[in-house]
Amino acid sequence: TGPSLFWWSEEKKEELLKFWENYILVMETLEGNQIHVIKPVLPKLNSLFEYAVSEETGRWLLHPSWHLCVYKRMLESENKILAKEGVTHFLQLYETKVLPFSPELSEALASVPRCKALGLEGLLALRGVLQCTMATHQILLRGAAQCHLLHAAMNLVDVEEVSLSDISAFLTSLRQEESLGRGTALWTELCDWLRVNESCFGRPSTCGSLGLQETCSLNAYVKSLVQEYITSPAWETGENGRMPDWAEAKLVALMVLLAVDVEGRKVQHSERQRTQNVLRLFLEPLLDALAKLGSNAYLPLRKTDRCLQALVTLLRTCSPKGAGARDDEVSPLLQDFVVSATESISSFLLRRLTMNELSSVADLDRCHLYLQVFAELAGLPGKRGERGSPVLRIIAPLRNASIRHLQDTDSGLVPTLGRQVQRAVSMAALAAVCEALDQTPELQLDPPDAGPTEQLLAALPLNQRLQKPQPEEQSSLLEESSSSPGWGRIAAQYIHDQWACLAFLLKKHRALPPTSEGALLDPVLPALQTPARTLQAALAALTVLPTDRVLPVFRCMKLLVPQLLASSESVCIEAFDMAWKIISTLSNTQLVFWSNLKAFVQFVFDTKVLSIAAKTKGQAYFKIKEIMHQMIEMSAVKTGVFNTLITHCCRSWVVPAPEVPQGSLSNAADYSELLLEACVFGTVFRRDQSTKREDHYVRVCAVKFLCLLDDSNVSHKAFMEDLAIKLLEKEALVSSSRTRCYVNSQQHRVQNRVWQILLVLFPRFDQNFLNRIIDKILQAGFINNQASIKYYIEWIIILILHKFPQFLPKFWDCFSCGEEHLKTSICTFLSVLSHLDIITQNLPEKRLALKQALVIALQWGFSHNFSVRLYALVALNKAWGMCKTLRMGELDALASVIESSLSQVESTPGAG
Repeated sequence: TGPSLFWWSEEKKEELLKFWENYILVMETLEGNQIHVIKPVLPKLNSLFEYAVSEETGRWLLHPSWHLCVYKRMLESENKILAKEGVTHFLQLYETKVLPFSPELSEALASVPRCKALGLEGLLALRGVLQCTMATHQILLRGAAQCHLLHAAMNLVDVEEVSLSDISAFLTSLRQEESLGRGTALWTELCDWLRVNESCFGRPSTCGSLGLQETCSLNAYVKSLVQEYITSPAWETGENGRMPDWAEAKLVALMVLLAVDVEGRKVQHSERQRTQNVLRLFLEPLLDALAKLGSNAYLPLRKTDRCLQALVTLLRTCSPKGAGARDDEVSPLLQDFVVSATESISSFLLRRLTMNELSSVADLDRCHLYLQVFAELAGLPGKRGERGSPVLRIIAPLRNASIRHLQDTDSGLVPTLGRQVQRAVSMAALAAVCEALDQTPELQLDPPDAGPTEQLLAALPLNQRLQKPQPEEQSSLLEESSSSPGWGRIAAQYIHDQWACLAFLLKKHRALPPTSEGALLDPVLPALQTPARTLQAALAALTVLPTDRVLPVFRCMKLLVPQLLASSESVCIEAFDMAWKIISTLSNTQLVFWSNLKAFVQFVFDTKVLSIAAKTKGQAYFKIKEIMHQMIEMSAVKTGVFNTLITHCCRSWVVPAPEVPQGSLSNAADYSELLLEACVFGTVFRRDQSTKREDHYVRVCAVKFLCLLDDSNVSHKAFMEDLAIKLLEKEALVSSSRTRCYVNSQQHRVQNRVWQILLVLFPRFDQNFLNRIIDKILQAGFINNQASIKYYIEWIIILILHKFPQFLPKFWDCFSCGEEHLKTSICTFLSVLSHLDIITQNLPEKRLALKQALVIALQWGFSHNFSVRLYALVALNKAWGMCKTLRMGELDALASVIESSLSQVESTPGAG
């Protein structure tokens, strides 16, 4: 539950009184514009936060929108000094107090009108808020706050008091994957802000002999930044030093891309040659250094690290987000520049990864860097006229050398640190090769039968542990443990890499047909020959691997469980349980959680698994349903969980897997509770929380799935009809609840969503099916009194009667109950009656229906209830108008009574 807008407690009476006394004092004082009157009252603002936050839980007791009102009054003041005081106070507060996060306050800061309120000190304070106070906040809220704070900086910073160096340091505090991605609207705004203010930025403290204009030029600054980054100081040349921090590489990549895009916005039309020249100007030192990697064995290690870090960061952050990706010129130009240096980089990677040059624990971080570079290069297009990736030539030697290192057991020798590090490097390299081959099939040179990689894995026992080095070398491990992973994590990574290779092999060989009838695949791999033993090994791996290393095991399970579910159900259920336990107990590490959840959903809710489980109706079937409901429960507190599940299932049911050509929709029928819950999904939100929700994506996915079904297909039609019956049953169950249905309650929302989905399905219903459900629909009209629900029920009744006027007798029967029984619920049916022209449109002979409508409307027009009487008279007006159009002379005797009754409608205010 969120903070209350207002609350009172006798126990907290003193604190609450103090809060409101101070709040009123502050707000009244801010009515004036005299800073000397306002400034003495500002310390009272601190107490407002102290009284509004619980000491026990650290959560808001009173809604932060109260504080937002105070800041808005300050920040929107005509007195710029007061606005500056408001900004300064806000930043100091976030630096000195631990407050619950609220995006409302940062949004208020972003909405301040442009003014020169912040210098370097204010910019550093904003940076402090980004780096410290938001580190543990929920990822979406954190991203929103970063956007607001960047807007605040662009609005409030006095550019003459800060340098480009200060601005770039601030920008690196923004996480590009959460807020400042290239190609986003925020990125474009920032480019325009830099372009407009480029000549106004202050001079950096280390300007040397350069002139002011050159120093302040964005291009000159970025060129100098790259040059300084590439040039390693002499003291950094040690071969056993730790990896440089990635922050500088991220700074260089960010500023290069910003400067290129700023340059591109200086001209109206795109100029590829100009973009190419500017990008080459910035990257020339980096490209020169990369071109020497393969031929110069004496380059300082620190320099090679920094160059490769910059390369990876540039390639990963260059691709723009959004619709502008197709028209982007920078990304292909950057790739072309990198391809020209690929041969040199590839030679360097091959040497470092295979020649025993990596021998310390810190070198494992370097190994990770090299494999990141390898993955990026593997995804690059080749030069013109060449086929495949430019790293194609090192894949075979890298794989073969890695296999030799892993086969060389040095039997009888105590494992040294150098040997064990090389084994870890070789297994990681082998996993990287498998991943590259999986993602880029054209890199595969081997025939489809098993090769040396498969033979190696056939010889290695699953979950092979990486032994600790001999005790004499433990001191070197302890020296490096402060920043490098401990040996336990290194050993876990080693197991992770084994499963990554195995996942590739299982995927590669599962689709291969036997060479002849009854023949086995050649060679026979233990993982394929004995899938039950392999699945048991996967369960063992899950018990030792940290949660951020389990993905390849999940992928193997996805390939193994469909083979075993019918014959080894208990092992599969154990796999479901263990995997779900990992998902449900994960910490708030968002990136780990979502990738694991996606892999979990793909393996437990695999089309073939669902089909086999439903066919046997054994324990696995009920276990899957149990997990399904637990995921729906989890989604009430963790937005996006249900969306991940329903998206996967709907996609696989609409586009069936090759193995289950007929069974995909039967899966939807066997697990129809999933779609039923998706149709009505969504928790109750307060009005202030009702914007920018994501729960409606679940319903959108369900509706899209239903719209893709073909009602001419018998199984599709049967599924839709079954779902409609279950929706009506759910609506009846909710309606029968003793809980009063009030606006925006969960009960109200569920009923609304049921009728929305029924309206979507209605065009697919034929008369036979409507015969089965018409009574339930009409009965719902007697029960529901919430206006929005009544409107949906009226709508669907009108549609039914319009399409199938054969149901008019059932509709007339709804008016036969006495007034005491019907009370105001009769208004639903009278409202339908007021659309008499629509519901009788397809009736060949309308006279009998008009007479019936006229009698009913006249009867209820004399009700003692005002609302009933009003609805009846509106319906009477419609029926009488149609009778006069048809010139029904037999009704002339009723004309005076009807005209007299209708005169009441005209004289009733708001009768419509």
